[in-house]
Amino acid sequence: MNKRYLVFILFITAIYYVWLFSFENDDWAKTLGGNVLSIVAPGIAGYWLLRALLANAMKQPLFWKLIFTGLSFYFLSECLWFWYETILGQEIPIAGFLDFFYVAQAFCYILALVVRFKQEHKAAQTVRMVFDMLITMTVAVSFIWHFIIRNMVGELEASLFDLLVNLCYPVSDIGMLLAAATFFFGLNESHAKKEMGLILLGLLVQITADILYLSMIFHNGYESGNITDPMYILSTLLIALAGHLYGGAPSESHTMSKQMGIVRFSLPYIGVIVLFAFMLFYSGFNALTIGASISIVLLMIRQAVTLVENQRLYDQLLQRSRELSANEQRYRSLFDYYPEAAFSIELDGCFQSVNQAAANLLGFSNEKDVIGLHSKSFIASKDQKKVLEHFSFLLKGSARQYEMTLCSRTGDELIMSITNIPIIVDGKVIGIYGIGKDVTDQKKQHRKMTHMAYHDALTGLPNRLFFNQKIASLVLEKEKAFAVLYMDLDGFKAINDTLGHDAGDALLVSVSKRLSASLRSSDMAARQGGDEFTALVSGFTDREEVERIAERLLRSVSKPYYIDGRKLVVTPSIGIALYPQDGEDVDELLKKADAAMYEVKQSGKGAYQFYMNKKGEPLHETTLGFRRNDF
Repeated sequence: MNKRYLVFILFITAIYYVWLFSFENDDWAKTLGGNVLSIVAPGIAGYWLLRALLANAMKQPLFWKLIFTGLSFYFLSECLWFWYETILGQEIPIAGFLDFFYVAQAFCYILALVVRFKQEHKAAQTVRMVFDMLITMTVAVSFIWHFIIRNMVGELEASLFDLLVNLCYPVSDIGMLLAAATFFFGLNESHAKKEMGLILLGLLVQITADILYLSMIFHNGYESGNITDPMYILSTLLIALAGHLYGGAPSESHTMSKQMGIVRFSLPYIGVIVLFAFMLFYSGFNALTIGASISIVLLMIRQAVTLVENQRLYDQLLQRSRELSANEQRYRSLFDYYPEAAFSIELDGCFQSVNQAAANLLGFSNEKDVIGLHSKSFIASKDQKKVLEHFSFLLKGSARQYEMTLCSRTGDELIMSITNIPIIVDGKVIGIYGIGKDVTDQKKQHRKMTHMAYHDALTGLPNRLFFNQKIASLVLEKEKAFAVLYMDLDGFKAINDTLGHDAGDALLVSVSKRLSASLRSSDMAARQGGDEFTALVSGFTDREEVERIAERLLRSVSKPYYIDGRKLVVTPSIGIALYPQDGEDVDELLKKADAAMYEVKQSGKGAYQFYMNKKGEPLHETTLGFRRNDF
């Protein structure tokens, strides 16, 4: 506990007493100082609580809001007291409208304690506590009336209203004391015990002051500036200090000790028995009192047996509830702190729960904002039909795993790997659990690696592996006819050796762009390696169409290139093999096209040549007589 606050509370209380004794013979000064301090102290106490409430530091905000409300009633009553007594110079009546503010303060305190009890205990325990309070208060008020107030009233001329108003003080005091004591003695050693300890101490000071005040009222001995007045500001400051120091501490579960439970269980019955014993003592023994006594005793025994049995059942239920709560907390921990997106949806497709990871993927900062939204609105339209098909299997109790494109609220599209598990209760599917993993980066990386595996790193064209697989697939699909063009750049080696590899690489990139631009969208260009390129032409109707494509390639690739301010010229030599007449597999077609290209180089370069023998017929591998088509 921060000792500075206690020192301040004791200091301001001491100032109050010093003032009262210093101006004991000066009623006006004594009243003025006492009234001012009676406003300043609750004002400070209210500031402590209000600052903690506005900072959202309270772990039991409703409890402390009710305490603050009660303290505000007290502060307002002291301000009105100051106005009427000091400013207007009017005498405050024994029982007047100001008493309603003091009673309202006590009511707020009692209500706060009951609410706090309900928040930390079951409803049945709260109801039992309220009835225990009422029984104990009834017994206590009966004794107070019989032994104290009745005797005082006999000596005074007081109206019924005055009696009822002043009787509210001991009644409310007993209620506050019982509720606070129930809390305090039922707590383990923790911040809550310190918190309730300060509250209980403050209430004890207030109750003591109320008893002295009530006694003085009935003996006409109370006047403003009395020694009881500093006790009220001491009580207020102690209660506010409890909230200021411990109101923001984390809540801890606690269980009332068995001994304390027996005491609280027995207290109402003990009080009723004592009250009944006094009734018999003053009424005497007769048939009616003896019969009533036996009946009441039997009824109490029956009630006690019932309560013991209910307590046993309640303990069993409490144990099962704790086990269920522990299991639920384990599930919530797994659900909330799972690093990937976790969610559950109802059968209508609306989100029932999501963890923070799922909310972040959907574009929300708070998972509560997602609850109730329809999951379909976050699924890309192209995948909605696929997801719906999986949903039909989930309704039959079958788990599913699939990929889909998620559209977040911010407009981002993510590729998600989804695992759905049906929630089955009593043999019926009542909802669906889901775990989602963002695989967008993995997919991009996979596409990048796939592209690198099947494409040339320099030119971006398909590489030899991709080109060969494409030919093999056309063969398996039994394509009617296609042509393989094999191209080599004439003069490239001299440029590469003279100007360097950078210039050579730049030239190859330019050639690849012209090669791609000269082909149709249905055709494919590829780089075999070095300065060798290939092209795959399919879907033609006659040989002349292939010739036109080859001529277009020759014209495009043969135009000058400008690399680093230099004009460079290379010409292509192109060999052409046709499927199926020149070969029926990849290796054979590439060999025939390469052989035709080699014949072009031998015959003068810068032209294209179909694979043909001297008679104009398809050549076998052992025949090397080619006819050159001049460009």
